[in-house]
Amino acid sequence: MKLLFAYFTDVHGNIDALEAVIEDAVSQGADSFICGGDMIGIGPFTNEVLELLFSLPSIHMVTGNHDEAVLALKYDQPYPESHAHAKLHHQWIADQLNHELAEQLKKLPREIAFNHVDISFLITHYPFKQGKKESPISEDPFQPIMGNPTLELIEQAFGTHSNDFIGFGHHHIGHDFKGEMTHYVNPGALGCSSTAEARYALIYVDNHKVRVEFKSVPYDRQRLIKAYKELQIPDSDFLMKAFHGIS
Repeated sequence: MKLLFAYFTDVHGNIDALEAVIEDAVSQGADSFICGGDMIGIGPFTNEVLELLFSLPSIHMVTGNHDEAVLALKYDQPYPESHAHAKLHHQWIADQLNHELAEQLKKLPREIAFNHVDISFLITHYPFKQGKKESPISEDPFQPIMGNPTLELIEQAFGTHSNDFIGFGHHHIGHDFKGEMTHYVNPGALGCSSTAEARYALIYVDNHKVRVEFKSVPYDRQRLIKAYKELQIPDSDFLMKAFHGIS
């Protein structure tokens, strides 16, 4: 059985959670990492997260809706009306975002597809609306989040893809659906949880089949809470309660 990579998604500016996951994954033998988007937004440690991710010797990332919405503000491009409720917060993130890191972030793709021997992999933040795969974030290219995901709904959302493994994120709950051909995996948001635990998955290949081990790593979130309270982040009380379960 071969460990191919550690897969995580939705870091959301939570550096302590990210550090805990990387440390744990390395201790399990991982030397390659893939992130399914939304590295920034919500959490306050924008530059710290991106610096760590871009410093990893083997890392592949796709962009998510928060990444792209922040970049739209950073580069004075049209901002999605559907994200209007988050615009003040995203503007704060954009103002903090280091220019060099922003340049690296905007070069990332929305999809990664690759093969390992005869196993095909696809990584994307979430399924795209019909004909919107190349549309700017201002046109809301990602499909709405499914309230109660099922295998049937996931298969419909991803449509004609025929990959053996599809990794995604966006919806902060975990997904583990096995279709006739495809294993759909979302380990849950790494950086947003009602408990001080960071989630990710180890992806193995065993006898030409994919095996997924879901992991949950405890971390200290005192620095995160302190930052929310002291940095004058817009909507900080709401963000702590909605995304971290902290009142």
